[in-house]
Amino acid sequence: MAAWVGCLPGAVARPAGTTERDPERTRGGDRPPGAAREIFTLSDEPEQVRELTAGAAPETWVTVPTIDREDEVAGQLAGLGFDVFDERKALMTIALADQPDATPGPEYQVELAEDNGVLRVQVLHRSGEVAARGMAAVIGEDVVMHDIHTDPEHRRRGLGTVVMAALGRRAIELGASTGLLMATYEGVQLYTRLGWLLRATMVTGSGLGATGSEGGDLRPVLASR
Repeated sequence: MAAWVGCLPGAVARPAGTTERDPERTRGGDRPPGAAREIFTLSDEPEQVRELTAGAAPETWVTVPTIDREDEVAGQLAGLGFDVFDERKALMTIALADQPDATPGPEYQVELAEDNGVLRVQVLHRSGEVAARGMAAVIGEDVVMHDIHTDPEHRRRGLGTVVMAALGRRAIELGASTGLLMATYEGVQLYTRLGWLLRATMVTGSGLGATGSEGGDLRPVLASR
């Protein structure tokens, strides 16, 4: 968890087991809709969660990693006044050397771009449309992969694996050895087949002053568009 949080642009270290992401320090000042601050606790211990979220501004989002205590953590956050999201993400990791390589069929072309430390991969169909995409940020020996998406018309052709492989290859070239990501329920199934390991479940809630919904888009957490 600490390694994943450390890769978040704008992360500001705080004492006693938490990291707070300052939106003004993110690339482009981006942030989840309605969130002024995000607090990521490094423990699901009830006393720590209570202490670290005490006095949080109404616009604050809080994410707590946990193993086998998802319902208890959700109940505690609700009791502390946070609106807990129904969807729970999974924190996953992999040794990049163990991730399978993949190339697309002849009707597809892979494009890789780099911007301010962020890697972006697109798989283009011969028609010119974007069939699949993904992004990643490399920080030291870690790379956070994010927003891996395949267009519905191009699914079941291994393009998600192609995107992950392209990001992984470039991350290794840049010195990374460990991959990290936060996956949706559907994504866990794909990443598990690729050798990724489940490390924790992420329970997130927003303060009563926050607006918008969490949805399935984590791009504001990783980097701006």
